[in-house]
Amino acid sequence: MHIFERIASRFSYTRKGRKIVCNIITGLFLLLAVITGSMISVLAASFESRGLHNENVIINSELLDVNQMNHFITHEEIPIVDSNNIKIIETYPWPLDGVLTCEYGWRTFDGKREFHGGIDISTGANSPIIAIADGLIECVGIDKKSYGLYILIRHDDGFYSLCAHLANSYVKEGDRVIQGQIIGLEGGGREDPFPGRSSGRHLHFEVR
Repeated sequence: MHIFERIASRFSYTRKGRKIVCNIITGLFLLLAVITGSMISVLAASFESRGLHNENVIINSELLDVNQMNHFITHEEIPIVDSNNIKIIETYPWPLDGVLTCEYGWRTFDGKREFHGGIDISTGANSPIIAIADGLIECVGIDKKSYGLYILIRHDDGFYSLCAHLANSYVKEGDRVIQGQIIGLEGGGREDPFPGRSSGRHLHFEVR
């Protein structure tokens, strides 16, 4: 089931034209979707990033001002709805108390343009990383070419979160974790055993 279908079914949103706002990380980004009959469409991802690109949205990988939204929400299957239909669905804490160093979307890395499927947060040290919600450790693995040492959590609400470029892990596959529990330490530096494809110490974080 698609992530937004899970949101819709969980909160019984079936009214045509209802806009869903999913606040995944407080103050970080919003995922917007609209239910149209039995179909649900992703409209945008809004990345506010603690003051960076405030009130901007990303639609089809293009950064746009939020005031331009209605210009793009004109498809027959996606009726324009007013802000009264907006509802906050979920709120999660940041996994690492650091600075956002790379946003979700297109970027240039090692001289090549590529799509960055998460966000990067850094403190520049081996700082603790927490579970953003209760869940089950789905996998603790090593991807030398990309993520390095990583942890994948299947949360009780149906979402998955991925923490990558870790210095170490305090959990193993099958463990239960609770929101706020320390699961590992920020890594990605040359001193770390499995930094993966990293230019420095940070956390790569994804919500799926």
